[in-house]
Amino acid sequence: MERGMDIRQLAIATAALVLAGGALARAQEWATAVTGDSTLQALVAEALEGNPALRGRQAAFEAAVERVRPAGALPDPTFRGGRFDLFRKHFQYTRLEFELEQEVPWPGTLGARTGVARAAAAAARAEASAARREVTVAVAAAYYRLRYLVTALETVASQRRLLEAAVELATTRYATGAAPLSDPLQAKLARDRLGAEQLALGAEYAAVAAALNALRGRSATDSVAVAPLEAAVLRARLVSLPPPDSLVALAVAAHPRIAARRAAVEQAGRAVRVEQLAGRPDLTFTLAYEYNGSVVGFDIPNPISAYLMLRLPIWARRKQNRLADAARADSTGAAVQLQDAELQLSREVTEAAARVQAAQQRLALLVDGVLPTARGAVESALRSYQVGRTEFLTLLSVEDARYRAELEAAAVAADYRALLVMLRQLTAGEMKP
Repeated sequence: MERGMDIRQLAIATAALVLAGGALARAQEWATAVTGDSTLQALVAEALEGNPALRGRQAAFEAAVERVRPAGALPDPTFRGGRFDLFRKHFQYTRLEFELEQEVPWPGTLGARTGVARAAAAAARAEASAARREVTVAVAAAYYRLRYLVTALETVASQRRLLEAAVELATTRYATGAAPLSDPLQAKLARDRLGAEQLALGAEYAAVAAALNALRGRSATDSVAVAPLEAAVLRARLVSLPPPDSLVALAVAAHPRIAARRAAVEQAGRAVRVEQLAGRPDLTFTLAYEYNGSVVGFDIPNPISAYLMLRLPIWARRKQNRLADAARADSTGAAVQLQDAELQLSREVTEAAARVQAAQQRLALLVDGVLPTARGAVESALRSYQVGRTEFLTLLSVEDARYRAELEAAAVAADYRALLVMLRQLTAGEMKP
């Protein structure tokens, strides 16, 4: 079963590398789209250095590495010494005894234990690497959300200035009798609602900034300086992705989550061997020396003895054999978990790639079509209202549509960049974001 599993894993890895090789160049091209943001790189570097959870993962990996050599070491030898005194009326007899005992496990046992420890260290290393990727993705998501919120707050401020001007315009037209009282009231209502949205955006900014600071190991109230997003600039930098199957192959070949599961499979397989060898008789070598001195002037020989003890695993059927069966079940479970991890990763990559492509299409549609149309509609409605050919409610409606379109374009641009980072961390090697 273990040989079949090894052949299967080799076939999967070979197929992944073949597919990944053809897509590597294109993957590097689209991946460079997220490397030019120096602010994001600095935040990620700070998080990778100061995140408490990552420090814990690194400590766990270092602990696992330190356990490798002890796993293959012999048990400590045992030394015993004693003195025997016999007193009689006409003589005294003294004897000294010394024993040195060393247990030696069955051949191959220490190597099997070392293999288990090495596989555990490899799994710990892969899990630490996977955690670094998760932190990178979380930092990128918070960073781009902050950039969207900064953009949204600026857009809200600009919209409030327009609505203030609309209030003045409607009030003037009402004073001259050219417009009804409902026009300035509707303008004031729209302005006040915008104020409520501004407060909500400010609260979300504080929450996201606190989350980003927590990822960096900083105080929740530390300030984070980010620049607003320019949807048109990001629209001009859209990149094409490799085919989904190539991205999946890259992920399966490079993601540490899969490496951790493979290490778990290896660890479980070696644990089976450890339990099997535990059913073999271990040996114990003993070297003894006796110093007998002399009795009534006669020297007594000082013998040196050597013993070989053999542990008899007569209860192996109830103990070691059962433990070996349990280890085989663990190995089967680890192999199933590896298959599940590959399927889950494939799903995540496919979903992320689809979301990236959808965000690209939405951003292009918003920047190229919706926003120009919305701005043109506002200018047309404003001119018509000034000459009394359009109702004020219509003007407010088209103005609100333009405002919502600008917010949507900024949100889509932020999601697009965050999704690129996520997709890159799913498919790339150990690199910065």
